[in-house]
Amino acid sequence: MICSLQWSLAALLVVLLPHMALGTAQTPDRLIYRGDTLLLHSNPLEQWLDELPQRPPELKGVGTNCWRGYEAMWQLENDQLYLVAVQPCGGKAISPAVLHQWFPFDAPHRIVASWVTGQLDVVLGKLLHYEPMGYASIYEKDWLLRFGQGKLVGQQTFDNRGCQVFPSSAGKEFQKQLYQAINWRKVPKQGAQVPRRVFIQFQPDSTGRNCRVVLVKGTGMPYDSLAMTAARAVAAATEWGACYRFGRWQQWDWTAPIVFDQANRRR
Repeated sequence: MICSLQWSLAALLVVLLPHMALGTAQTPDRLIYRGDTLLLHSNPLEQWLDELPQRPPELKGVGTNCWRGYEAMWQLENDQLYLVAVQPCGGKAISPAVLHQWFPFDAPHRIVASWVTGQLDVVLGKLLHYEPMGYASIYEKDWLLRFGQGKLVGQQTFDNRGCQVFPSSAGKEFQKQLYQAINWRKVPKQGAQVPRRVFIQFQPDSTGRNCRVVLVKGTGMPYDSLAMTAARAVAAATEWGACYRFGRWQQWDWTAPIVFDQANRRR
């Protein structure tokens, strides 16, 4: 149905996700295209809002999954982008009367989105990898639409179906393997002492077969050395997988705490 960087990924995400530095996955806008309603992982209304002295009070919905305060419905027809509806998060759609105060309407009571210039990201297919931050989750495809003053001037589709990422659901088993790899005979008996904690970061490479192990926060010897030795052994035996999005490798890092106490000694 839909036709199939040299971009810096960081620059691309600035264009696509101008407000992505959020600690929760965000509710997307929607795009109507040829009878289908698609997920739009960009917020083109922000370009208009950025030009205002302050955001309209009608766009102040509440929700950690909707920090921008609203959801918008768009339509792409004959290469023209239209704004169809806006509603505050958790509220009712803003009335046409209010929208008419903000924008001129065209004949079918839609708003020509002439302020939109840049790339918008439409995600297609199944969710491959969930990431609890902005629009960082990865779907089977990204359909990038490039607009100039609301008119479609280019497009490109990226196929992400080869994405394989170490699943967060495997975290408990991974943690268990870390504790089993520790040489507990070299760990001092702690008794009622405060447990020692070491934080290790795992940084898989673009092949998904090699992994760098970094000491993020230590607690002193011998705990740091024992934790790093165990972490390297487990990292070498783990199939991490690799993921590409927008044609570029996505780096995923995992940080794991290793707690030296009697309960973990018995694992």
